[in-house]
Amino acid sequence: MSFFQTNDGVKLHYQVSGQTGIPIVFVGGYTSNIATWAAQIPTFVAAGYRVIRFEFRNHGESQIVDYGLKISRLTMDLQLLIRHLNLKKFVLIGHSMGAMVIGEYMSLFDTGNVLAVVTEDQPPKMLNDATWQSGIADSSFRSIDQIADDFPKQRLIHQPIQPELKQVITSHYQPFDFALNRPLLIDGIVQDWRDSLRIERVPHFFLAGDASPLYPVRHLQDAVALHQRATAEMYTFNSVGHIPHLEQPDEYNRVVLSFLKQLY
Repeated sequence: MSFFQTNDGVKLHYQVSGQTGIPIVFVGGYTSNIATWAAQIPTFVAAGYRVIRFEFRNHGESQIVDYGLKISRLTMDLQLLIRHLNLKKFVLIGHSMGAMVIGEYMSLFDTGNVLAVVTEDQPPKMLNDATWQSGIADSSFRSIDQIADDFPKQRLIHQPIQPELKQVITSHYQPFDFALNRPLLIDGIVQDWRDSLRIERVPHFFLAGDASPLYPVRHLQDAVALHQRATAEMYTFNSVGHIPHLEQPDEYNRVVLSFLKQLY
């Protein structure tokens, strides 16, 4: 196992697969660990990419702390990993909260080295209001605390995970403290990256399943409409829930690699 230390003293776990090729940094969602990307590793390495996965603080094998539980802090952790590995040109792929972190990264740091972005079932704004109706279901009628309370009870997948993949994920299971990490979830719920998406100059591929229990699939169209300064494409997985890369890994790998192949 490989670790690096952040500038606020937290030891974070990461793993690199493949020695050469364009680096792809996979950024997981809330509660996840690096095993959730297991079905992507062999395919992307075989396609010639250097695959990098890391775990947020309080996730997986990373150190458990009671501070820095904000999207902005996790984004700095991502930047520190990029510096630690001396990545020059790379692709960012994120699911759910990982997509939030990438959204924050694109708003805070120089994106000249980012070749492409892929985000999975994460609208740029979670809460619905008069200006946005593609956020989390019923968020107009529930308080932020209620949304945070309900999230751990939510069934996120629509299709069963393949037994072999499920076994890999189970073997890497680490307990997750929902109470400790509640501030992180709440911080994510209130974010809004629509303004930075409007000025983003990096090709972006937006993905979602049409059976997501969290968001209406129209958030893909709304995000593409906001992203006007570079290539923006979207893809919908049929009868798939919140985690397409787990529910339909072969289809996910195929469409993401196809998107990247057309860029370079």
